[in-house]
Amino acid sequence: MTTLIIVMAMTIISLLVTHACYRLYKLNQQQTARIASLQNQLAVLCAGAVGTDQRIIRFEQTLHQLKEQQHTLDLGINNQQGYDHAIRLARKGASINQLIDNCNLSDEEAHLISRLHSSDHQAMHQELH
Repeated sequence: MTTLIIVMAMTIISLLVTHACYRLYKLNQQQTARIASLQNQLAVLCAGAVGTDQRIIRFEQTLHQLKEQQHTLDLGINNQQGYDHAIRLARKGASINQLIDNCNLSDEEAHLISRLHSSDHQAMHQELH
């Protein structure tokens, strides 16, 4: 009788161990499938990230070009304002050195503005007409 109880106990334990192994095997298969799915999703995200990085780089290049163009336009406006101010000073009789110092002009620019717009030049121009 004890042998029968031991055999039955061993059979029950074997069934329990077999059932536990089967459940672990199924769980392992599910986890393997889930890992494969996550790896595929990660690969897709990485591929998308590469495309996004390239787009960001293009946007940054475009932004840099626009900033340079804006800076160039700002310089043009500032130069025109400087020339207008220099012309007004030349008409009031300012010297070439004053034009250079006050309007941030080169020597050549100051000479040209002085020749074209100085009060002496305007008086000579009026005498001709």
